[in-house]
Amino acid sequence: MEAGKAIRQVTWCVEGDYVEMVDGISIKDLSIATLLGIAILLIIIGRLIPWWQYKEKCKESDRWREAYEKERESRLVMDKQNAELLEFARASYSILDALFVTTTESSRQGGAHRVVPTSR
Repeated sequence: MEAGKAIRQVTWCVEGDYVEMVDGISIKDLSIATLLGIAILLIIIGRLIPWWQYKEKCKESDRWREAYEKERESRLVMDKQNAELLEFARASYSILDALFVTTTESSRQGGAHRVVPTSR
């Protein structure tokens, strides 16, 4: 059996007799010990779990989904804020660049006008 697949119980018409089968295995021909062994095997491989554990996993899944959605919303807000800050930085740089532009020959050749002067 493949993990993650649901157990299929179907009714087959075999030689005019309707037989209940689980994944192609006739239930009518199995003994109690075999059915118990199949149940234990299903529990061991994780295909058969208690109802309370299933409900707990559903709640955990919902909590993770909510956390993901909150994180995604906060990421969108953060991206919007970063875009605004980048636009502000571009405007600030343009203003500072215009304030400190010099007309000397050295600034035209070396690009020294791109450095903010310090007072020494």
